[in-house]
Amino acid sequence: MFFRSYQCNVPGEFRAQCIPGIIPGANPFAQDKGNFNPEQPLFNADSFESKDSFNFYWGQGPRMSNVRGFGYHNHDLSLLKNTRISEGINLQFRAEFFNVWNWHCFTARGGEGDAWSGFSIFDTDVSGATFGMWNGEVSDPRNIQFGLKIVF
Repeated sequence: MFFRSYQCNVPGEFRAQCIPGIIPGANPFAQDKGNFNPEQPLFNADSFESKDSFNFYWGQGPRMSNVRGFGYHNHDLSLLKNTRISEGINLQFRAEFFNVWNWHCFTARGGEGDAWSGFSIFDTDVSGATFGMWNGEVSDPRNIQFGLKIVF
């Protein structure tokens, strides 16, 4: 996961300056991922360098972090039954289960914004009022489909 500041007074060519460093020794998490409350921010804005310091100031903390959000998992399952009807004709029945265990995982929004902003399941703009808040999107629920085809 990477963090940015959109209140950055630097030209686009120097946007590396818009990456806030994590203050050494500070915990970037505002809450435990094991007891996550989606109404509260996951990240602590006070653990990052000041959002007002992005005027060609490199800061003291590391800009690259190993901070990870929630993992993504998914299992799909397909069942097939082929039945021979005659010498050259088969009947195939298929049952396909997408997200078979109906796990709900946080997912990222896509498409909008410029290339450097990226996609995230949480607001990673340290200068924003909703920093660390979940975007409200989860993975698709279980989907089951059946198919019947004649193969000849």
